[in-house]
Amino acid sequence: MEKIGRFNVVRRLRKRNLLIAINSVAALSIFFFGYDQGMMAGVNTAVEYYTRMGFAHADENGDPVITDSLLQGGI
Repeated sequence: MEKIGRFNVVRRLRKRNLLIAINSVAALSIFFFGYDQGMMAGVNTAVEYYTRMGFAHADENGDPVITDSLLQGGI
């Protein structure tokens, strides 16, 4: 049990510093979540990707037509 206590951040940081550390980690995770969402939005609309993955095809205008939303990751 003493090994866990050595790496416990709560024992080193108190009050304001702990609050800043927690909020910094939360902000970083939200940033990366948004970045990932933006990247996947760009990938999902690429013709090469959705035809290779088999969840859509392009219509006469070149717009994607989703044929299997479960393969795309939608509900």
